[in-house]
Amino acid sequence: MELSEFLRSKFQFQYVNELIPLHEELNIVRSYLNIEQVRFGDRLKVIWEINGCKDLKIPFLSIQPLIENAVRHGVMKRISGGTIIIRGSIHEDYVEISIEDDGIGMDEDKLQGLLERKEGSRTSIGLINTNQRLIRQFGTGLQIKSSPDQGTVVSFQVKR
Repeated sequence: MELSEFLRSKFQFQYVNELIPLHEELNIVRSYLNIEQVRFGDRLKVIWEINGCKDLKIPFLSIQPLIENAVRHGVMKRISGGTIIIRGSIHEDYVEISIEDDGIGMDEDKLQGLLERKEGSRTSIGLINTNQRLIRQFGTGLQIKSSPDQGTVVSFQVKR
């Protein structure tokens, strides 16, 4: 059931250049995470800290790729797994959406090249596309902070 909901939501290409309500994006994220939690069990923990963002609109599939990267390249690279925190922080004129994981993290060299498109490389294509759509829509893109063995925080700001 979760798989069909996830696939149905993810392949709604008519929304690819539109803003959608935050709760719709979070439904896609929940379906994805429910599938991954079936796969990984107790190795994957998720903490939701999204409150008061009810009327917020964001680009379609702007959070789900960030969650997928946190799962695949962060916490599931550890034998013990880890935790992902999905947070919405409300500020005066914007909301900051952040995805934090306690996974393997990355060094400064890898971090620097993460949002650069390289010929023939498929690495971080989801991050690159998400970053470009956020810049087009809001004027700013992804902010990424990471340290080896400390995890990664990927965030973006949405004007209110």
